[in-house]
Amino acid sequence: MTPPAWRLPWREGTVPHAVLDICRGCNITCRACYNRAPAGCRSVGEVEADLHRLLRLRRLSSVTLVGGEVTLHPELCQIVRLVKARGLSAEVCTNGVLVDDGCAAVLKAAGADILYFHIEAGQERPDLPRDAAPPAVRALREEKARLAHAHGLDAGLLLTAFSTTSPEIVEAMRTTLESPHISYLLVTLYRDVAAIRALAGCLDAGLRGDLLRPPRGEPDPALGIRQADDFVRQELGLRPFAYVGSNVDPADPRWLSYLVGTARRREGSPVWYCLKASVFEWLFLWLSRRAAGRYPMYQGQDARRFRVQVLANALSGGHLWGNLHFLAVSWHARSELYAKRLLFQNPAYLGADGRLVHCCPCADAVLKGDRLVPVCISDQVDAGAAPSAGGTA
Repeated sequence: MTPPAWRLPWREGTVPHAVLDICRGCNITCRACYNRAPAGCRSVGEVEADLHRLLRLRRLSSVTLVGGEVTLHPELCQIVRLVKARGLSAEVCTNGVLVDDGCAAVLKAAGADILYFHIEAGQERPDLPRDAAPPAVRALREEKARLAHAHGLDAGLLLTAFSTTSPEIVEAMRTTLESPHISYLLVTLYRDVAAIRALAGCLDAGLRGDLLRPPRGEPDPALGIRQADDFVRQELGLRPFAYVGSNVDPADPRWLSYLVGTARRREGSPVWYCLKASVFEWLFLWLSRRAAGRYPMYQGQDARRFRVQVLANALSGGHLWGNLHFLAVSWHARSELYAKRLLFQNPAYLGADGRLVHCCPCADAVLKGDRLVPVCISDQVDAGAAPSAGGTA
């Protein structure tokens, strides 16, 4: 990548994030859903046992709750409280259909930090036509994000991209950058997981399997993330801040992060500026690990803290004049600064040798039985099969 992004210092035991799978079943239909398990809710005790095992395996600072549709779980708030009782940030992924003022209020009271809304064209859902135009999709995203924000919750967006040059990518990124209510965006490239036969193994020992049929309609699994990065540079002028490599090649980006500051000029037009990683960020992570025993992951909006970061970044290896100019524009306009974190994820795929290629470390790992596996292919993993002898973590 030119210029090279910063390779995050995580290792499998120190990656600060994991996923809790709390239910299956959904009240909408998505084109690219990877869930294959029957509908049902896991008990609070089962989820608590998984959380206990995850904390033994990783030095977590945040956990994401996924399903199915998590708002269908009758004990969702109790599960959020379990996560918060362990001193972790609680991130909730939802399609937003059932998220109203009452739902947002009880989730905030339970301790939830951020709601990630999966809202996109092509879904079968009661609040949006399947062939909805971009303005209608943006309006619903902003409505849900504004609702979350009104209850003191951060908001993020989830998007599945079926092409590395999809206009939906640019639309979702613009929505995130321009909205005062949306802080995070996670774009996942489509993967035809139904083409994969049952996998055996885990992240530690490696995973292997084979295909039932050739995958359909997916971006190039080896080049997709680089192609998406090129597209984003051309369309929006954004450059990645950090990356995570793969279990096959640590220098091959499978997960990209963009850290973008946004503000508004005096006349109201938005301005955004990409930060380049510097010594300051390395030092911040090192000190966080030394002081708290873990790396930070989720970070809420804090304009004062972000101003300090932009200035410290400028003085320690970032783009000095670019950073200072951005701060000057925001100061002159007396505009609120926002830190927007945009993430691209290239999901796991099977190589020609039958080995699963995935992010390493996999920040979105989930327990399958007593083994950690990538959540994007978790339903393809045979929990009873012996780990493969081949792979590396």
